[in-house]
Amino acid sequence: MAKLALPVPVISLLLLFFFSGEISMLVNGQSALDYACNYADCSPTKKGGSCYDPDRPVHHASFAMNAYYQKMGRNQWNCHFNNTSLISLADPSYNPCCQFVSGGSGPPLPQEKEDTWCVPKPGTPDSELQNIINFTCGILKECSEILEHGSCYFPNTLIHHASFAMNLYYKTDGRYNCDFNGVGLIVVTNPSFGDCIYVCVCPKGKWKL
Repeated sequence: MAKLALPVPVISLLLLFFFSGEISMLVNGQSALDYACNYADCSPTKKGGSCYDPDRPVHHASFAMNAYYQKMGRNQWNCHFNNTSLISLADPSYNPCCQFVSGGSGPPLPQEKEDTWCVPKPGTPDSELQNIINFTCGILKECSEILEHGSCYFPNTLIHHASFAMNLYYKTDGRYNCDFNGVGLIVVTNPSFGDCIYVCVCPKGKWKL
């Protein structure tokens, strides 16, 4: 197994939604965004705030969920949100004016690279996400899961499709390259959900992570 060389301490941050392009997931009857904002300061995500742009639910929710995670003590159970969140080993801030709060020791460091996944920062512009999909799928020739009728087609959003394609590239043949011009994030939470299983294409064939 390949050992994972990562800095210590881990920067523990809350990331993206994969289940929906809209923030429909509920926690105690509220959307994750509203629930998190009941406990944490979400004013930067309001219109005119430093984290309003990009004006997308996934970006606003990621900021709010991370603010909640940090305020509540950075425990793994503070980063659950009905199993729709991810803990990252790097800062997910995209816009230099919008800095995600970070700190703490976070979860235990993964001992193997096989215990990590690669996804895009939640603030990545759609144009960059599309370029990533074109690049990775052009090299791998294996993105059928995110095509119509594929197991990972829904939700039909660029950030979801790009995350699947990025991780496939990251895991294939031991590349473990999750830079993607600075918009890639290594996470320690498996992004798979439902029938959408993040897979690896290896010399011995395709296998589930």
